[in-house]
Amino acid sequence: MVAAAQAALVLAQGVLAGRFLTGDGDALGLHERLGTEVLTLVAAVSFVLAVLVWRPGRGPGWPALAALIGGLAIPFQIVFGFERRLELHVPLAIAIFGLYLSVALVARARSRTQAGRRPTLST
Repeated sequence: MVAAAQAALVLAQGVLAGRFLTGDGDALGLHERLGTEVLTLVAAVSFVLAVLVWRPGRGPGWPALAALIGGLAIPFQIVFGFERRLELHVPLAIAIFGLYLSVALVARARSRTQAGRRPTLST
């Protein structure tokens, strides 16, 4: 659930950036606050939860690794944005979104198969 929330937040970041580029000046401030405050906090919570599932919960370690990579990428993303280094900011944003979306999709598919149900395209 947290990975899905992160993917939605990262998608919202892209939408807000697009709105700014089309002339909505207020979107940049919301883009900045959402990234520096909300997304950073959600990434930290995601990492803590993933480690708890992995170590004491004896779950897989890959979500913790993915959360760590995403959590480390976000500060770079913030710095690149404030420095107006769009040649780094935009591709890293796409990579971060791909990471969170992939983790959310894999986690959902694994939860379906562990529940004894076979995943289908319609679920």
